[in-house]
Amino acid sequence: MEQHRIRTGKVRVEKVSRRDRSTHRKCSTSLTRITSVKHISIRSANSVRSSSPNRKIIKDHHYQNNSSDHIFDKSEQSSVGSTNTVNSVRVTKVQRVPSVFRPNPVSSTNSSFEILAKSEINLSQNEISGEPTKSIKKRSLGTIENLMTSLHQYRHPSKQKSLKTFMKLCCRCTRKRALLFLICAILFGVLLSILLIILLRKSKSTSNQTYREVYLRWNTTGITIYGTTGLRGNTSTQLSSSFGLVFDSDDNLYIGDRYNHRVQKCSIRNTSCITIAGQANAVSGTNMSDLNGPTYLFMDANNNLYIADSGNQRIQFWTYGANYGKTIAGVTGSAGSGLNYFNIPYDVALDSRSNAVYVSDHNNHRVMKYVFGNLTGSIVAGGNGFGTNNTQLYRPAGLVFDSSTNALIVVNFGATNIVQWKLGDSKWTIVAGDSNGLNGNTSTLLDHPTGVTYDPIGNMYVADMFNHRIQMYSIDQSNATTIVGVSGQLGTNSAMLNYPVSVAFDHQLNLYVADSLNHRIQKFLRY
Repeated sequence: MEQHRIRTGKVRVEKVSRRDRSTHRKCSTSLTRITSVKHISIRSANSVRSSSPNRKIIKDHHYQNNSSDHIFDKSEQSSVGSTNTVNSVRVTKVQRVPSVFRPNPVSSTNSSFEILAKSEINLSQNEISGEPTKSIKKRSLGTIENLMTSLHQYRHPSKQKSLKTFMKLCCRCTRKRALLFLICAILFGVLLSILLIILLRKSKSTSNQTYREVYLRWNTTGITIYGTTGLRGNTSTQLSSSFGLVFDSDDNLYIGDRYNHRVQKCSIRNTSCITIAGQANAVSGTNMSDLNGPTYLFMDANNNLYIADSGNQRIQFWTYGANYGKTIAGVTGSAGSGLNYFNIPYDVALDSRSNAVYVSDHNNHRVMKYVFGNLTGSIVAGGNGFGTNNTQLYRPAGLVFDSSTNALIVVNFGATNIVQWKLGDSKWTIVAGDSNGLNGNTSTLLDHPTGVTYDPIGNMYVADMFNHRIQMYSIDQSNATTIVGVSGQLGTNSAMLNYPVSVAFDHQLNLYVADSLNHRIQKFLRY
């Protein structure tokens, strides 16, 4: 086929001759989307061989196949005699031919080349007449840049294949990888937990040390908040031999008013009191609404009250807000040594995990255990007669159940010491005081202690009754510090005590002491 070349600054598209197809069959067969090929050339005016300005662009019919794929024909020429360069576009008929880029021919009506050929090319008359050339208006899909981008994508299939393979490998989640990820996550969690535990222990140790040294200090002079010093009375704010002390969750103080045969509930905010168990007029009795000489108290998490009703030889359970109690251990008004009897029950403790009730049976020299609802108990400590041997108890008084060691802390009143008796063991170990029952007023000795309590940190506080003082034992220490009272001296002033029997703390860790024979409650402010 004769090929004509003209001066042009535009796009030249020509049909490929059949004899040239073999040249392209050697190209890569992986380019599968091209169905017809055209040569595209852009030449400047300087490279045009033929300078004839009047050569006419004609429609080519020299094809063997009478396909209907005629695209368009445009021909423009310059004016006769014009010396200006002719800008023209030659677009020939395109025959749908087999792809020269693959062995199997596939026809396509959406070829990028056909889109290029079908693009609108508007040449103004001014361009033909030699006036300054304006830009050609084309569709975005038919631009040379888009065409070159399409060819570039088709000529790099290996890169796309590598990318797909890489993505498959990254996204593939095999069992081994999942197991490895799980193991790594567990190891990371364990290491993080160990680190946090170490940091928390270090912080707790530091804070506890600071708390003990800086914050656990109290004024040595007390404030009388209930009772009248040295004077018995039965008004709402007077006491007669104050005994057990306990706080509820709202910081209300409950007082065992022993010889007024009642329990008083007192607000520490306005120092007012009401009777919540027993008779307000200080009359004793044996009914479910009466008490007789109550000593120590215990309150559970629901503000239910357990009362050692010593004169009635029983333990009374008072539901919060109730007007009468229920006997859960002992026989009302009868003393004895049987498993369902007491001889002066002094204190009561509760194991909240099992609801087991423990009672110090003072004159029977033992500690009893009762399952709630069963009036027959069992001996868990002592019961071998009174004495100072480590298998015996001697008039036990105050009692605390320590859930962390599953043991009872017993104030061994007659042996003047504090002992620990683990449940299931047959003997005790010494906690404070002399193991042989020696009494004294030094930092390591006691003289007939009665009550014991702990602060939130774990320091122990003992009402050293006959020494008229309150002793503080730091954690795991056998030497005590006197924080209230004067060792071995009783008195009625604000810095002295007269047979103290119990200790309690409010939420601010202010210290409260039942100053028994001064018939008052003393408050010692923490600072």
